Amino acid sequence: MTSRLALALIAAAALLATGLATGGQIYYLLFFTLLLLMLVSLASVLWALLTVKIEMKGVRPRVERGEALMTIFTVRHTSLLPVSSVRIQLNVPSAFSAQQEISVSTPPFKTKTFRYMVRCPHRGSYEVGISRLCARDMFGLFSLSKKSGMKLLRVDVSPKTYPVAAMELKASDSGPELRSRATEDAASPSDVRKWQEGDVIKKVHWKLTMRKREIMVRTYEESSRPDTLIVPDLSEIAALPDQALSMEDAVCEACLSQAKAQLEAGYPVRMPLLSARPSEVNGQFPQDFSMFSDALMRVKFDSPYPYEQVQLQMLRRSTRTGGCVLVTPKLTTRVADMALKISRSGVRVKLAWVTDSQNSQSLEMVERLKMESVEASLLNPWSEP
Repeated sequence: MTSRLALALIAAAALLATGLATGGQIYYLLFFTLLLLMLVSLASVLWALLTVKIEMKGVRPRVERGEALMTIFTVRHTSLLPVSSVRIQLNVPSAFSAQQEISVSTPPFKTKTFRYMVRCPHRGSYEVGISRLCARDMFGLFSLSKKSGMKLLRVDVSPKTYPVAAMELKASDSGPELRSRATEDAASPSDVRKWQEGDVIKKVHWKLTMRKREIMVRTYEESSRPDTLIVPDLSEIAALPDQALSMEDAVCEACLSQAKAQLEAGYPVRMPLLSARPSEVNGQFPQDFSMFSDALMRVKFDSPYPYEQVQLQMLRRSTRTGGCVLVTPKLTTRVADMALKISRSGVRVKLAWVTDSQNSQSLEMVERLKMESVEASLLNPWSEP
């Protein structure tokens, strides 16, 4: 019930009571006039709702975050009684204001076509379409609605990518023994060379060493290119809801952009997603990019594990890892120390800190990481990279 209808009912009741008390015909006339007005208003709203026809076109099944859907609406009704407007309640891709309302005024028996931009501000999978139709009479007494009866369409809003440089991971036969075992095929010796610090004893070519009077070691063909490990921080972000969503988008897009660069450069990519429901995405070719995009579009930031614990798990499984990309909105001393440990194990490390903070202590931590050969950088979630 609208406030105007409540006032109209009170006025009608007062007129009827006054007419009964005084017997004045003018009060009865005003009462029946007001009653007729309410009946006509109700009839106009019901007629419009029962005869309205609406179509919505232009909804695409997949868009990138930040894009807009150019939708086209067609509205028509056959109510001969005047109505103020027909309002369309629209489900849109948004985590908060999931419904928007469009008000349309159109004469009876005439078709009105108009365009409406539906923006997609955050990644995710949403149902988009017309959920309800609402009609309002000219006097604002009645506002009734009904379900549209139209099927909602699924729209996937994927994280967008931006150009980043690929991490060059050159397999080497020097360095930690576990790295050598990961990148070399012991059954395929390809050449010999002089001993270098860090070589393992089992690669020494003893016969050639005795003949040349200097230590010679075998080199081997590479069995595979080293992997790139991309590890997003999926723990809950303590911020205002809209700010948290923007930071989540920035984390996912940084990971996706680096994954695309590595795949196009020919490096296999592994991306563990340690949320409340852990999963992992693996790819070796550019054609596998869609798997990473889908996974990052749907992943939730609800990890029960602190990021430094996730880093420790990655350190334990770095046998075939040539490069590690760490993306986090929370750069703490523990996170920085774990990044240094991974770097000192022989893995090339790139760390992206998603923040707009200019705190001097945090900036000093970033500079310290850079001095220790960690490619640390700041990524502002509210500006274009």
